[in-house]
Parts: sequence; structure tokens; C-alpha cells
Amino acid sequence: MTMDSIAHLRATRRYITSMMLNLPIQPTETSVATLLVMLDHFSAYPDEYLELLNDNQFSTRKTPRL
Repeated sequence: MTMDSIAHLRATRRYITSMMLNLPIQPTETSVATLLVMLDHFSAYPDEYLELLNDNQFSTRKTPRL
């Protein structure tokens, strides 16, 4: 495996992790097929993705810190 392939795999993992952390979904309950459908949907409707991000960030800020 080349360094370029390894870098590509690591970048893919970072992107997927970032998406999963920003959306209200459970990674252990999401199949690859479902993730691909979500990516296709949000690519077609980016405003919906941004709306979910904003809703998620707003609800995270409202939770009290311990």
C-alpha cells in the first residue's frame, strides 16, 4: 500500500467521522448503504445539511456544562 493510499483512507475516515459527529445519528446503527443515501441526499440538498448542522450546534450550546 502506498503512502498516498494510506493518506486517502485516513482523510476519508476524518471526513466520515466529522459528518457523523455533526448529525444526530448513531454510528453503530447506521449502515454504509444508509450513509451513502444520506451523502447523496445532502449533496442534492445542501441547505438541509446546513440546517441540521445549525440545529445540532444550537442544541449542543443549550445543554448545561458540568
